[in-house]
Amino acid sequence: MTEETDWRLMGQENWLADRRVGWAEWFSNRPGWDHDHCALCSAEFAATKTDHVDYTAGYVTADDNYTWVCEPCFADFRDRFRCTFVRPER
Repeated sequence: MTEETDWRLMGQENWLADRRVGWAEWFSNRPGWDHDHCALCSAEFAATKTDHVDYTAGYVTADDNYTWVCEPCFADFRDRFRCTFVRPER
């Protein structure tokens, strides 16, 4: 599969390109929120790994701590999205 036909690409470059991202343990930035999903593959992030939670840490957009990307997807698409790695702002 080429990057252009990768099933994970659904227009994310419109809002993920050129973003600053940082590695972080998953945390909730919204009251009552207990998980997030990778913006590319939909893998689940949460505080504790379970049979349905894939990751407890990943890359998160540093300016708003809202968008999470798993390590495999980040490795596959970091150049395409031109992400800058920084320490997340919390």
